[in-house]
Amino acid sequence: MDKKERLMAVLNGTMPDRPPVGLWFHFTDAESRGEACVQAHVRTYKQSNVDFVKIMSDGLLYPVRQRIDCAADWAKLAPLPRDDAFFADTVERCARIHEELGEECCLFYNFFSPFTMIRAAESFTEHALAGRTKDETVMAHLRENEAAVLHALEVVAADLAHLAELVIHRGGCLGIYQSVQGAEKGRMSEEEHRRWIAPSDLMVLKAANLHSQYNILHMCSWAGFANHLEYWKDYPARVKNWGTGVEGLPLAKGKSWFPGSVLLGGLDNRRGFPLVSGTKAQLQQAVRELVKEMGPTPFILGADCTVPSDFELERAGWILEALETQ
Repeated sequence: MDKKERLMAVLNGTMPDRPPVGLWFHFTDAESRGEACVQAHVRTYKQSNVDFVKIMSDGLLYPVRQRIDCAADWAKLAPLPRDDAFFADTVERCARIHEELGEECCLFYNFFSPFTMIRAAESFTEHALAGRTKDETVMAHLRENEAAVLHALEVVAADLAHLAELVIHRGGCLGIYQSVQGAEKGRMSEEEHRRWIAPSDLMVLKAANLHSQYNILHMCSWAGFANHLEYWKDYPARVKNWGTGVEGLPLAKGKSWFPGSVLLGGLDNRRGFPLVSGTKAQLQQAVRELVKEMGPTPFILGADCTVPSDFELERAGWILEALETQ
């Protein structure tokens, strides 16, 4: 099987010759923008020899341009013009990588959830922050003026829904990889998550599903804290990926948690674990154990999340060697 055939077999629920492999990390500085970012993706793909590419959104995060001085300002957020550089630059990145690699492998584009994007906004004033983090400020604003923040989340979600259509139809991506956050234990109740976060998450995912049946949901344990995975359990995405280590839910047990979904991951991306820090023998043993645990279930082998930027690409070769000699 070639790389596309291998991945598509799993996405369609059939066993491939071996599990397809995907690994990714963030690009920084000059490599986070323009043609340098395109070539960084191409170089990483060729050096690692993985089976597909997740195109990173580094340097192209959603631009919240409304000045946020108080909670009420979220109600003023307006949709981006459809000719905004954010859309054009994102499609250009995807299209260029598709031009370079699209004949060899499938591409997915990284999306961060609307909730993540408003927490990353560069337009908070010092008055709004008042000594708090952006995350703390958004949570305070949600409780102070729910309607205003929900308006902003809906605006961002509608723009990202439009972007999903663009990267799939014009950028050459097979689908999107949506990273969702906000379900950390202790952050909010299930009812609050259903009211505050889920609507904007689902607006993006449902839009992507109109244009591709092969979208990936990444349930991110970005803060190192366990999440309420049940908040996301019924999100509609063909592929599910989560922090097996942080969440304490091995990939094999995910079969009962996410029935009917294709599972992605299985290797803990944190330092100190075989993927990032183990010897060749340790990593290959972890891979073989994972394949044994998954048995006859088709799956995509990868990390729980983004690997560190100093990840040694030869480790991807160790994984492939272990799979090919299974």
